[in-house]
Amino acid sequence: MAMTYEDTQKSAVPRWQRGVTFARNNAAILLIYLFIFLLIGTGSFFSDRFLTASNLINIMRQSIVLGLLAIGQTAVLLTGGMDISQEMVARLVGLIVATLFAATGSNPMMILPLLLLGTTIGVALGLVNGLLITRTHAVPFIITFGVSFLLRGINLAISTTPIRGIPDAYLTIYDSKIGIVPVNVIVMALVWLIAWFFTTRSRLGRNIYAVGGSERIAKLSAIRVNRTLVWAYVLSSVFAALAGLFLLARTGVGDPNAAQGMTFQAIVAAAVGGISLYGGRGSIFGTLGGVLLLTLLSNFFNLMQINIFYQQLLLGAIVLVAVSAYKSKDLGAL
Repeated sequence: MAMTYEDTQKSAVPRWQRGVTFARNNAAILLIYLFIFLLIGTGSFFSDRFLTASNLINIMRQSIVLGLLAIGQTAVLLTGGMDISQEMVARLVGLIVATLFAATGSNPMMILPLLLLGTTIGVALGLVNGLLITRTHAVPFIITFGVSFLLRGINLAISTTPIRGIPDAYLTIYDSKIGIVPVNVIVMALVWLIAWFFTTRSRLGRNIYAVGGSERIAKLSAIRVNRTLVWAYVLSSVFAALAGLFLLARTGVGDPNAAQGMTFQAIVAAAVGGISLYGGRGSIFGTLGGVLLLTLLSNFFNLMQINIFYQQLLLGAIVLVAVSAYKSKDLGAL
């Protein structure tokens, strides 16, 4: 088979130089996974329970809610926006589904219809965010912040106390296992693979990157910018709805305080994993690394009985460092 010009040029570059180029282009991802390995080593040194099978499975389970939110948030961040309403979307879906379960006498026949209803609510709220942003041309942070307050009021109107009556069959979403591995961990691994395929291989995924890189150039490339933005916010809300449904299975109650602070953590996970807060740059594998790092940190702090106050300090510091790093990089490119 004849070699193309590109193949010839690539083969002419020394292997070590290609390695350096790869490391430079993927520095954020490589760095985050280096931190993960260092944290694993540190955790195993200070705690005998850290690397046990039960704790590792617990870490994987703990990462699911944050992972779902972070995947959705990544789609929005890549467009140069931000979705502050994720937490309230997850909470609203959980409360509505729990209320309907209680109203129908914990009927297991309602599981599939209510799962579909919860996902549909996510689609509808994503459309609200996307259409408001594209029609008003307001800052996404402000729009989604306003929607978040609106949803907070609706949540409080539904209930201020936990709602019980979730059927046992629904709880198997969290409890089912294949051997010692929870089914939800396996499903979440597939979700990450699908998210990678979507962002790197699908037309919509490439359009999201293009819009985040430059809306003007995206328009000149015949990309429907507004439609792409709406889709990004729909994805964000759908993943938030799925997180709310999973939280309902994990806790067994519709919690009016569910997912508290998780939107901020999702943004941190994406940012520390290399997703530019200014759009157009980053990889879903970086987001995965950010999710694993934050989950490992939280688990390690809990094992060491370190106050949650210091965890919040660390998250804030990570955001400041990530924003500063990407802002400097963007300015350097001008």
